[in-house]
Amino acid sequence: MKGRAQPESIEPQFYALYFIMSDKEIDEIIEEIKRHVLQESNSDNESTSDKAVDDAPKSSAMADIFKLINEKDEPEEAENEPAEVDFSTEIVPEAEPEAEEITLNFNEEAAQEAPAEEEEIDFSLPEEEASNEAPAEEEVMFTIPVEEAAAQIADESEPEQAASYDGELKEEAPEAEPEEEEEEEEEPIPLDQINLNNFSSARPDDEEDETKYKKSKKPLIIALAVILIIALGVGIYFGFFHNKGDDFATTASKDAASESTTVSPVLGPLNPLTGEKGYNEAAIGKRPVAVVVENEYSTESVRPQWGLNKADIVLEGESEYSTRLLLFWADYTNMPSQIGSTRSARPPFIRFSQLFDSVFIHAGLSKSKGNYIGANTVFETDNVDHINLLNYSEDGTYFGRDKSRTSTIEHTGYLNGTNTPQLLEKVGFRTDVNTAKFSTLEFNEAPQALSDTVATSAKFIWSDVHSSGHCPKVGKFYYDSSLEQYTTYDFDSDYGKADLEFENLIFLLDETEYVVKSNYKGSSNSETYCNYKLSGGKGTVLSRGTALEITWGVSDGKLWMKDTQGNSVKLNPGKSYIGYGSSNKGGGVTLNFDSEL
Repeated sequence: MKGRAQPESIEPQFYALYFIMSDKEIDEIIEEIKRHVLQESNSDNESTSDKAVDDAPKSSAMADIFKLINEKDEPEEAENEPAEVDFSTEIVPEAEPEAEEITLNFNEEAAQEAPAEEEEIDFSLPEEEASNEAPAEEEVMFTIPVEEAAAQIADESEPEQAASYDGELKEEAPEAEPEEEEEEEEEPIPLDQINLNNFSSARPDDEEDETKYKKSKKPLIIALAVILIIALGVGIYFGFFHNKGDDFATTASKDAASESTTVSPVLGPLNPLTGEKGYNEAAIGKRPVAVVVENEYSTESVRPQWGLNKADIVLEGESEYSTRLLLFWADYTNMPSQIGSTRSARPPFIRFSQLFDSVFIHAGLSKSKGNYIGANTVFETDNVDHINLLNYSEDGTYFGRDKSRTSTIEHTGYLNGTNTPQLLEKVGFRTDVNTAKFSTLEFNEAPQALSDTVATSAKFIWSDVHSSGHCPKVGKFYYDSSLEQYTTYDFDSDYGKADLEFENLIFLLDETEYVVKSNYKGSSNSETYCNYKLSGGKGTVLSRGTALEITWGVSDGKLWMKDTQGNSVKLNPGKSYIGYGSSNKGGGVTLNFDSEL
């Protein structure tokens, strides 16, 4: 008996019939079976029945199957070496008087119980395929000895074939003499050489075989029904269960995506210095710039400062008996055309700008002498990217002078902010921010009160001139409940109003020292500079008419602020003002001072 054909030896057109079978084709096969049953019961009208079967429409897959089963029965050729048909079905020659074994390899657990006296049909599943989770790779084999079945059916005394399920997974049906099978094995007959067209009406060539043919139809129909049931089961598995997992995965993925969208709404780019929405996407990840601006509070011609109300953060610190400003912009492509009046660099402002990895822009600088360490030394020792506007032409491309208020030279210089991108390109500085050097400010998603402490106004002193301080200026700020912002008139003058509005007021107190430099600019006079230690200390944050006591410091070059419970301070989205005063020279903040008037 020949061994079961391997998948690679099966003709592709045959293989497809067992794996690709539409519902319509299956229905047609069932109808064909019914016609054969009707044909059996209607033996008196056989010719009429045969003609009806001949005229019945068939699918291509159904015709091929019926062709094989209704092949003309020629007993003489059955004894010869039969041609092997590989259709996931092998024709196995009779080797022994026992009934042939039909081995059906498929991936379904169900098998119908056959009569006890019949021989076994082995439904076996390869072990490696049983553990394979991908049904598409499973092998389904139907091996039916068609010619032998026809020969046995011709003799009524021979037992019918039987089926059993041994539960074992096999690659190949075991044979008694595998060597002889290999010798007898013949090439499978191609599909185009098999006459399958007249199967449904095929009849024996003589009257003797006609009786055998009639009696053989019922077992063949049963065999066909078994094949149909198996194919239908495989189709249901592939069509329903195999794809069901993908459907569940797709549904779960959509649900997860929907939930993610609901929980995390898109807020858009945020300005890293203000926390406000609608930030320029092209500026994300870019370095901010910090510009030194004058605030000689006793000189009206310097107020209001150009571009002051456009800055994201305004820092005001003590400098030579007055204060000086440092204006920050997160997006250097969105700066006003005139910023100033620009002034010279001082070490405390340089170091504070580096807390945000800023490019430092100034007009002039203090120089080291004696015990005083000037800006020129700090630029070098701290490796600061800085631009001295005094090194450029005063034609207004990058640096210019506006003498409309005064002719005093130090009060007239300005930066053309609109050309800052070209200026940075010209000097070749790094423009991508170094996050290891950038202090990340935290913001609430929506403005809210910081505490229960009311703060409708604030008065800030940088240092107390009545003790050891040198700065006589007193800053005053007021809360406008209609705007829900703090404002100040400190920068207004007869030349105009500054129109300042701040969401957050941040007052930081640091340890300071005064350093005297003799023979200032070659004269017999001296100059006293205020140096900040940047050592941290206490502070106060105001927003939405409330105040929060904080501590602050610098770690690894980054600014941090915490409340009294140790939580990180969250600012409200908007512009901020930073008052930078002395903790050891009498500096401090007073809340609600206007209520005392």
